[in-house]
Amino acid sequence: MQAVILAAGRAQRLGPASEGSPKCLLEIGGRALIEYSLDNLARAGVSGFTIVTGYRDGAIQQALGTRHLGLPIRYLFNPHYERTGSVVSLWLGAAEIVSSNLLVVEADILYHPRFIAAAMASPDDTMMVADASGSGDEVFVCRGMGDRLAYLGKDAPPTLRENSLGEYAGIARLSAGLCRAYREQAESLVKTGRAEGHYEDLIFALAQAGHEVRVCHCPSLPWTEVDTLDDLDQARNEIYPKLRHFWEAEPRTAAGLRRAG
Repeated sequence: MQAVILAAGRAQRLGPASEGSPKCLLEIGGRALIEYSLDNLARAGVSGFTIVTGYRDGAIQQALGTRHLGLPIRYLFNPHYERTGSVVSLWLGAAEIVSSNLLVVEADILYHPRFIAAAMASPDDTMMVADASGSGDEVFVCRGMGDRLAYLGKDAPPTLRENSLGEYAGIARLSAGLCRAYREQAESLVKTGRAEGHYEDLIFALAQAGHEVRVCHCPSLPWTEVDTLDDLDQARNEIYPKLRHFWEAEPRTAAGLRRAG
């Protein structure tokens, strides 16, 4: 299993708190936010990381280097990050995934390692769901028959919000087949100048077109996206204290993290 981490965006809604840093390098518990995802992925046994960068690409590469816990880090620069959405970042990140499954992880989330473990354990194309945060910026997810993805979006009408599982957690497991379909559709969007959207919306469109995409809810597990100052405060003062033991107890090796899990 390979992992693609989407880290091209800016921290515009964080204002001065970001000090010009990419969101993924924001300090939480003395480390960069993205390092917790790298730890979680190493714990789960991925073979390596591809980080899709954009804003301040050099700062990310300098901060993280070429390996994490002994696993290789590959960087892909998204030259279109200022005028396109994350649909392009995943298009680039999935470009060379031909025969293996892929974990997609957004770089601006802090979360319980079980989200990754559950995604890795799923035999199907799966989008992970966290409890709704109440942030006002949720990507709501609804489940249909057989745990299939029935709805995904921010502009859910009240009925769908009330019946939603929660919100998309920014973590997905994609098969090689779905990656191929995604690449074809994303390339079409790029060529026609319609690539301003989010990658999860394109995955939902593929599900609506007949691809079987399932959802997996991880209720009650600590999780937050870091988009605003309130989010950052919650990550530092509520979510991190609940999770710090996962990252502080064991030696800094991938094998040590797997033993801890």
